[in-house]
Amino acid sequence: MPRPRDIASSSWLGSLLSRPGLRWFVPPAVAPPVTLYCPNRTFVEHQASLLEAPFESLALYGLTPALSEHVESSSRYTQLVPGILSTGLIANSSRDQVPGPKMRVPEAKSLVYDSAKLARLDSLLQELKAGDHRILIYFQMTRMMDLMEEYLIYRQYKYLRLDGSSKLEDRRDMVMDWQTR
Repeated sequence: MPRPRDIASSSWLGSLLSRPGLRWFVPPAVAPPVTLYCPNRTFVEHQASLLEAPFESLALYGLTPALSEHVESSSRYTQLVPGILSTGLIANSSRDQVPGPKMRVPEAKSLVYDSAKLARLDSLLQELKAGDHRILIYFQMTRMMDLMEEYLIYRQYKYLRLDGSSKLEDRRDMVMDWQTR
């Protein structure tokens, strides 16, 4: 069973905050993509084929598990995309080469101070930590847990995350470890 210190360090490595280039990136604006209009049908079809990019998608994501089992599909894939495994480039890339999740995590300071609830929670957690208390926080959504995890890493609090992805056989041990600390 992993120790809480190991969980904290592995969470830090998986966090966007651990990547120097992504730590404080906030895009200046978010807008829908520009759509083009042209009466020339050839141009429109060419643009659509560029946007769909089936060859590039095949190289990035590879074959589906069902298709990779067929010898004919695998050999055709090898002919189309030589030198790339049938699982695709993304599956065979290290984590620092793959883009992060689509959820944009704001700057750690603004994460706390732009939300009145998180600002109050921040001050409350500081008071409780000074009193050597333990805190149990429930969340309805795992995305909120992800944001809270970024906050806890930012404040360097020790924490234990228990969600649906935790193995059932490990949960009891994790809870016992948390209660006895």
